[in-house]
Amino acid sequence: MARPVIDEVKEFYKKEVSIIVTFFSPSGYELRKNYKKVDGVMYLPFDTRSNAKDFVALLKPDIAVFVKYEFWLNLLKELKNSETKTLLINGLFRREQSFFKWWGGEFRAALKNFDHLFLQNNRSKELLNTLGIDRITVTGDLRYDRVLTISASTNTYLELEQFCKGKFVVIGGSTWPEEEKLLKKLMDCGDASLGIILAPHDIADAHLIQIEKLFNGFNIQRFSMMKPGDDPRIVLVDTIGHLSSIYKYGNAALVGGGFTGALHNILEPAVFSIPVFFGSMHSRFPEAKYFMENGIGFGINNSKELSYRINEFRNVPAKLHDLKVNAARVFKANSGGTHQVFYKIKGYLSV
Repeated sequence: MARPVIDEVKEFYKKEVSIIVTFFSPSGYELRKNYKKVDGVMYLPFDTRSNAKDFVALLKPDIAVFVKYEFWLNLLKELKNSETKTLLINGLFRREQSFFKWWGGEFRAALKNFDHLFLQNNRSKELLNTLGIDRITVTGDLRYDRVLTISASTNTYLELEQFCKGKFVVIGGSTWPEEEKLLKKLMDCGDASLGIILAPHDIADAHLIQIEKLFNGFNIQRFSMMKPGDDPRIVLVDTIGHLSSIYKYGNAALVGGGFTGALHNILEPAVFSIPVFFGSMHSRFPEAKYFMENGIGFGINNSKELSYRINEFRNVPAKLHDLKVNAARVFKANSGGTHQVFYKIKGYLSV
């Protein structure tokens, strides 16, 4: 969510501005610790008063940018005390959050430490207005800008191009066992022209072996071992960092997390104008409801629904045409939020 802003700031200011990116969890840090477009990547210390004071004194930031749900109460207070301009980007608020409870005074006070909040939707704006917070711009989800950039410069994999010839290919993206079982049933009922590229969220070898056992009887091959000329029925992606490019090879996508309430990124496949399917537990992800309303995303409950929907797109070309038109309209309507954030940052900087 932050990368479109980072890229635009760096492209404009080059070396005039230093950017430090912080993570709290190892999953983010390990993936981006060598990110070349920033000047430093580090862990954010526990949010105690002393840690916050030391951290701000050490870095002396001119601007601090928090993303979506990151509300570090002591750090926000210390940034305010040091007169650091503080922004929230891609903010998303719901009535059930602590800010809107009778006991949430400390959380409400933290929100007032932000100099400006960039929000994903008008509902979030309306909720914050009830708290007297009006330093707000509704930009939409900044991930739209990010995936549009990715889609314009994806990697090419010759082995996958050959694999996809003559097949209807379903991409399983960031899957968990629930989605992997659905894809197995889809293969059981499908014909030889159905192929799957499966990119699980967990690529530990133990889980990859479980997947290979699940699809026993089908020709399954790991992506890292594929060569041009190989022709499996299933490609098992056992690497990190390729999925956003791999989606372009699909005719449809099943994205993981929707059966546990932790839906993964559905914008990445949707930018390629393919139907996107996900489990029905997506209430915390407004993009899922938005995709469904616009006919480019589909919540499913079981393998029967998944099979029915996929066959619709395989057998009725007009449905796929309509989806492509809708997808283009959705991405056009939701792009450009990064520029609004950039101009606010530019106004704060004196370089």
